[in-house]
Amino acid sequence: MKHLLLLLLWPLVLSAGIVLPENARLLPVEHHGPFVRLGDGAILGVGGQGIQLSRDEGRSWEKRDLFNPTEFKPRGERALLRTREGVVVYAFLNDAERAFKWDQSRGGPQEGCRLPVYVVRSEDDGRTWSAPALIQEGWCGAVRNMIQLRNGRLILVSQDAVRDPGRHVTIIHCSDDQGRTWRAGKGIDLGAYGGYGDHGGGIEGTVVEKKDGTLLLLLRTPQGCFQELNSRDGETWTGSRASTVEASDAPAMMMRLASGRLVLVWNRYADPAAKTGRRNELSIAFSTNDGLTWSVPQVIATNYPTEGGADARRSVLSYPYVFEPAPGQLWITTMQGGLRMALTEADWVRRAEKPLDGERVRLITLGDSITRGVRSGVKPGQTFSAQLQAGLRRSGLPVQVHSVGISGERSDQALRRLESEVIAQRPDFVTIMYGTNDSWIDPGKTECRIGVEKYEANLREIIHRLRAAHCQPILMTEPMFGEERKKNGLGEEPNVRLAGHMEAVRKVARELDVPLVDHFADWDSAQRQGQRLQAWTTDGTHPNATGHARMAGVIGEVVRPLVGEQLRRMGSPGTK
Repeated sequence: MKHLLLLLLWPLVLSAGIVLPENARLLPVEHHGPFVRLGDGAILGVGGQGIQLSRDEGRSWEKRDLFNPTEFKPRGERALLRTREGVVVYAFLNDAERAFKWDQSRGGPQEGCRLPVYVVRSEDDGRTWSAPALIQEGWCGAVRNMIQLRNGRLILVSQDAVRDPGRHVTIIHCSDDQGRTWRAGKGIDLGAYGGYGDHGGGIEGTVVEKKDGTLLLLLRTPQGCFQELNSRDGETWTGSRASTVEASDAPAMMMRLASGRLVLVWNRYADPAAKTGRRNELSIAFSTNDGLTWSVPQVIATNYPTEGGADARRSVLSYPYVFEPAPGQLWITTMQGGLRMALTEADWVRRAEKPLDGERVRLITLGDSITRGVRSGVKPGQTFSAQLQAGLRRSGLPVQVHSVGISGERSDQALRRLESEVIAQRPDFVTIMYGTNDSWIDPGKTECRIGVEKYEANLREIIHRLRAAHCQPILMTEPMFGEERKKNGLGEEPNVRLAGHMEAVRKVARELDVPLVDHFADWDSAQRQGQRLQAWTTDGTHPNATGHARMAGVIGEVVRPLVGEQLRRMGSPGTK
């Protein structure tokens, strides 16, 4: 059986179009979570007017109401946590008090627009509960994520509607007494970001604590990606920037697994260029470096309207929750679409043998900040990686291009993560582009960060390891610095040093018979013909959208025939 069609298998599966991979299984669970493991081994879930308890790993559930339905009606967007000290904390929105009063032409939320946030607690693993405590007034569209930090502090991600223009700001609530009392941090306001009615702003965030004790927050935006922020304590957030993770304007769930990896479950566009399939595919990715880079996204479930006119509004899979009942075993459920599935982490850390979104050639772009691409003025869909993928697909070539670029990285640092973040993904092709950082001379220094000889040796070793893993390497030179780039530490024009390193790239490509994409030569030629290179960059170093488009075109000329040959070896699978 190639796929498992969930047709009438469970009453809360609302669409007959849900498809799971072979190595997943259906969960016998009515409610969509979230879930926690109690001290006695039972699993506690929330939903409806109360809680559900399972003592047989979800096969059967005992239900218990907590609230008077005339006073409290918890919505489906909720957060649940069991602290290390054994206290269960449940945060919810009270639909019984919901009053939606929003007029964007008059500034957004109007007087009395209200959906408040409450918290209840249990100190005895769900046997008894405190009365609901109001922690936030006004209109909150969702609370979905709550974590405990290593220092004991609880972090709850919320949001609040503000006016002129109508939008949402994200509110982080902190508790240092196991959820008895809470204080709200300063709102994270992305301004008029988005401007699309009552969903404007940065909303429905998900947060994790990194290994160094800092926090990573991803916010849903309509910009084709998440907005990424960092914090040391959960109260003050800095470094707001577009994430490299492409997303289709829907919330994600991110958490740390027992393996130490981060997992991210979210929605991507099935076709990012056309912006179709917004919530019909649920994807998963992992990170071994606290979200600095992510593995190649893989689709774990789909829900498309079936032939015969199924309600397209119900053919979605979104608002996911993730629960790890045992190390390496994941429950993934969705509020929208009724998905209830279980999968094994190990099956998705590696490349899926039968991907639900179709067999595609996998190309990973390895490099520094130029490869990362995303920065102020450059969105994820404008990077050379994204534009290369779009161009190849327009040519009818089913290719997935995924960037693992890291800002500031050198060739020696690339070697240290090559196995875990590139080879482990089993790509068909890997582009390698380093040199801007390797060739740079810092103030007070007289030599490059990585000399030409060592740089060349690093490239050779990268190629050797990729070939040993049956991955086809493609070498790329870096684009030239623009005319207004600052001088290096010796006061030199930086292209002089960079040119020497780029000649080493060409030498390695010739001697090891590796395909070469020569951006440096292309930009040099353009400059000689009168093109001002500064106009192709954001700051004299990093390409802007135009510069990335130029790079994507040059890469495509080299990659297109290689991909065509790979597809012939694979049996020429068609595009989705």
